[in-house]
Amino acid sequence: MFGRKELEQLRVQKQALLLESSLNRHALISEIDALRSSAARLSNAIRAPRYFVPLLVGVASLAGFLAFRGVRRPVSLFTRLASAAKWIGPAYSLWRSFSAARQRDADAP
Repeated sequence: MFGRKELEQLRVQKQALLLESSLNRHALISEIDALRSSAARLSNAIRAPRYFVPLLVGVASLAGFLAFRGVRRPVSLFTRLASAAKWIGPAYSLWRSFSAARQRDADAP
């Protein structure tokens, strides 16, 4: 049979093991949270260039179009500025739509 001293020693050992288990559980939870945070940052970094692809395609097409028009015929600086001003409104609305889509994606969990 166990004496009072042995039972007290077992109770103290049990409390120590319970505290150690609790500490290990909290450490594991914090490591998992750190991994999740790192994975989320990595996922965002990987997905970020995908947002710019449609915008880059549009800008490249517009640049090619304008370069081709510039080679065809010489025009005055005022005509070029007026032509560029004509495209500012549609380009700005296109940029806002991409920006709104990116904002919706960033807000979504």
